[in-house]
Amino acid sequence: MKHFLSFLVLVALIQLCSSNILSKREILSSDATAVQNGSDVIMVKPGPLDVILNNASELIFKFCEQKCNAEFLVCFEGAFNDSHSTDLCDSKCGFYMDTNEIRATFMKPFSQENMGLTRKNCSEMIMVHEETKKKGSIVYYPSCLPKVENSIVKLNITTVTDKCIVSVKNAKIKQDEITTLPNSPANSPSNNPSSSAAKTIVENFGWIFALISFYILHR
Repeated sequence: MKHFLSFLVLVALIQLCSSNILSKREILSSDATAVQNGSDVIMVKPGPLDVILNNASELIFKFCEQKCNAEFLVCFEGAFNDSHSTDLCDSKCGFYMDTNEIRATFMKPFSQENMGLTRKNCSEMIMVHEETKKKGSIVYYPSCLPKVENSIVKLNITTVTDKCIVSVKNAKIKQDEITTLPNSPANSPSNNPSSSAAKTIVENFGWIFALISFYILHR
């Protein structure tokens, strides 16, 4: 009995991991340029994206340098005509990062003149006028205060892969741009977190519970 239950627990864990991986694949394979993750917006595919900032004056990008292994670039229009943060955007305003095995660079690519700095852990950077810095850092980078209308900032995700995930902190996707995942209608009861979680548990582990009950009854 002991070994049998241990086996079922192991199978359940494998099933749970597989379920989580599938969910991530569904998100990355959807047509959405971004997905809502609590109070943050994760940018996942190139394309235009309008986000509503919870604090209209703060456009903040969250990232993890140690988990980033590719370039990322998002552009936006600056609040001032002479704004400049990166030459990689036609608007001259945006957020850019890239990493190699040891170092990370922001706002401009690696070059002989720009070797970057040692990669750190997760951090964030707020876009303000002229200069900004990562949270907890003393190094300044060129920055643009974004043009914001009715708390909405228009982004253009130019370069992004699943190898470098960057989020907009304290924001939400403008409602008419939210794309639901396949087989997840917007008005479906399964969109309720509690009912969705319960359904997932039943679908993934119901047969395991049935086997345990059958074994106990026929001991």
